[in-house]
Amino acid sequence: MRISALALAAVLAAPLAFTVAPAQANPLSGVKTGTEITQKQLDAIEVGKATQDQVREAFGAPTRREQLGDTQVWYYDFAHIKHFGKNVQESTVFEFGKDGKLKVKTKGAAPAKTGNPFMGG
Repeated sequence: MRISALALAAVLAAPLAFTVAPAQANPLSGVKTGTEITQKQLDAIEVGKATQDQVREAFGAPTRREQLGDTQVWYYDFAHIKHFGKNVQESTVFEFGKDGKLKVKTKGAAPAKTGNPFMGG
């Protein structure tokens, strides 16, 4: 019995389809967007000591920024649209003084309107 070159290539390539595919922790966990900052990570950033450069190095560029007088506010928004269970939508906020040092850090619900119908608007 003779196997065609195309059939042989398909048989040899099949195992690669499972090893070359992008790694995803759990395909049933849903879709994540933005920058997730855990409470443990947030606790490690010290108010009065951490600088804008250190926060940027730890978490990358913020999702959005705002200048309020001498205070610069950085927002790191995160959303997790789950297949099962309650969706997560939160924002971690860092406020920096004019010296570039962290004054305030908070974590809470992100703005209600995301433009994503799966998140409720």
